[in-house]
Parts: sequence; C-alpha cells; structure tokens
Amino acid sequence: MLPTPPQIGALAVDPTDPVALWAEARCRYLAEDFPPYGSPAWVALHPDDPRRFAAVIDAAEKWRKYGDEEGLLQWFREASAPRRPPASRKTLAELDAAYERSRQQAAEMWARERQQISTPSRWPNATAPGQETSA
Repeated sequence: MLPTPPQIGALAVDPTDPVALWAEARCRYLAEDFPPYGSPAWVALHPDDPRRFAAVIDAAEKWRKYGDEEGLLQWFREASAPRRPPASRKTLAELDAAYERSRQQAAEMWARERQQISTPSRWPNATAPGQETSA
C-alpha cells in the first residue's frame, strides 16, 4: 500500500508531483495565509504584497489540477440532474421496429423517386435506374 501524501495546507500534496511541490513551497515561502485569488480581500492587498502572488500561484495550481471551476460545477449539475428511469425508456424491440419503419419509408421514397425519373427522348436507349430495358 502506498503511503498517503502529507497534508500541507488545505490540500494534500502528492510528493511525486514536482509542480505541486514547487507551487506549495512557493506559496508557503511567500505567505502562510492568503485570501483567495480575485476575492475582495485579495483586491484590497497592496500590489507588492507577497500574499497576492501566493494566491495567484494557488489559483494556477488549482486550475492545473482541477480545471475550470464553472465547467466543473456545470458537470456536477448535469451529473446530478434527474434521469428518466430505465423502465420508461424504449425497449430494444421498439428501437428495432422504429429503425425498420425508417428503412421501409426510405425504400418507398426511393421507389417513388425512381418512378418519377424520365429519360429525355433524345436518349433512345436510356432507361431510368430500376426500370427494365425495352430491347
């Protein structure tokens, strides 16, 4: 069994991930405690405050690990949306019947199309597709 990564801050840092280790060490070096990136408290910090940069590194690391927060929230909303129960869905026999009906309709449509095709009189030996030759 692999040892669990040590807890550093609020998140566990994987000791085999050099980027995560660098980001965590840099944040700890700059500031032990910092506000979330983009928050009103972060905006109120002086531009040269090291906590400001620590928050930027922390946000970048979270983006690298977890991606777009809004995209993740949207995925959670879609994943937790109620679904129709399987018993209310179409059976395989119903799907097969619908497929067969659509094939039948397509065949009938093509048959009508072939009947409507006429050959110009200047083509004496030509026949429309599907029609027998009159030789």
